Amino acid sequence: MKPNKYRKALAIFSLFMMIGFSGCGYGFRGTVNNLPPDIKEIAIPVFVNETSEPGAEIVFANALIYEFARSRILKVVPESEAQAVLNGKIKAVTVDSVIYATTSQSLERRVTLIIEVTFKRADNQKIIWQNLGLARYETFKASDDPSQTDRNKEEAIRKIAKDLSERIHNGILENF
Repeated sequence: MKPNKYRKALAIFSLFMMIGFSGCGYGFRGTVNNLPPDIKEIAIPVFVNETSEPGAEIVFANALIYEFARSRILKVVPESEAQAVLNGKIKAVTVDSVIYATTSQSLERRVTLIIEVTFKRADNQKIIWQNLGLARYETFKASDDPSQTDRNKEEAIRKIAKDLSERIHNGILENF
């Protein structure tokens, strides 16, 4: 094949791919909105924290607010102004050692969080989307310095909150 035929074949292939993607509901993550058209504003109250992990509820609220503000698909507003409300509960936070230096000293630990999330209409409390068992874990380094280990755990929780916030955002907007 001559170079012109390669370009022509590539152009035809690209055209078929664009036609195929446009008809199958394909969309880029974070840009699809399958919500009812009257829902333009969302409230994100601080999660209920049913664990002994202090501050985790604030970390989750901040991560979710950031995710929705970043996408600009729904405006984050106070609950009195919102058409929908995203409520959540932190059900469990567990920390387990995964790598040991000795039988009594761990080098690496894993923090696991389990949360429940419910997205409801503000007017009639009808559930639009929910997930009652979102879970994620992250490993972190244990240190001889307990305060450093705590900082590492807090950073792991922030990573979990960021990841779960993306999943919640996309789940709500894309309904999957």
